Amino acid sequence: MCLSGKKIRLGHIFRDDGRTFVVTMDHGVDLGPVEGLEDIKSTLKKVLKCDYKPDAILMNPSMIRLCHEDLAGKVGVIARLDGTATLLGPDMTDYRLFSSVEDALRCGADAVATMAFIGVKRESENSEKVGKVSQECNKWGMPHFVESLPPEIIDYYFKPKAERRWANPEHVKFADRVAAELGADVVKSYYTGDPDTFREVVRSCPVPIIVASGPMASDPEGLLKMVNEVMKAGAKGVIMGRNVWGYENMPAIMEAISKIVHEEESLERAIKIIK
Repeated sequence: MCLSGKKIRLGHIFRDDGRTFVVTMDHGVDLGPVEGLEDIKSTLKKVLKCDYKPDAILMNPSMIRLCHEDLAGKVGVIARLDGTATLLGPDMTDYRLFSSVEDALRCGADAVATMAFIGVKRESENSEKVGKVSQECNKWGMPHFVESLPPEIIDYYFKPKAERRWANPEHVKFADRVAAELGADVVKSYYTGDPDTFREVVRSCPVPIIVASGPMASDPEGLLKMVNEVMKAGAKGVIMGRNVWGYENMPAIMEAISKIVHEEESLERAIKIIK
């Protein structure tokens, strides 16, 4: 295992405070041209022009190549390696590899990401995939981010827009621990809706957790409340896309999120930023 490689690359994603704010732009491979991401190059330029830009961007390798001039030297890069199922297909959990760790290295990524669907019919295939990617990551010194979803949240999670809902805390704790056991360096988790139960999720996961926001929702204040709560519960950051570049005032929501994550801004002051 090349620990130095992983540590150096994670330093491109996490700041010196050990925290990160990641913006996702990998939706096209399973959700198609999501509203706000139809022109991915234009959206990326807008994201990176914000005064409070993210620490890293998550994209599919082909889009990293397409946008490499805008990404280079400005932000950490995470490459999605799986996502062969789409909204038009019969099973969103049939996430197989369409890229590789070596390909991610060639396109300049600082980390790779895969999906772990726990408690579904294809659980074994999903776990085998994640474990094998973890082995390749250890070989090449590449950090592995694993997005771990419990079964009851899957249908909701892949909706372009939906009102916010939470997963069973015990299922989140279970799914996150499985992802860590399969070799994740960082787990992309889902919130339980309650800081006390999420604190137990963090306590039970031996690797850092960052938290996703799910579909675009119509409550930006609720989003900031979630960010505030997960950070206080021990998360090491947040990772979101639709609720960032889909928001009408993207610079404001990015400033508010970044200040909560990196400056421990109070919820009240963060909400004032988006007013």
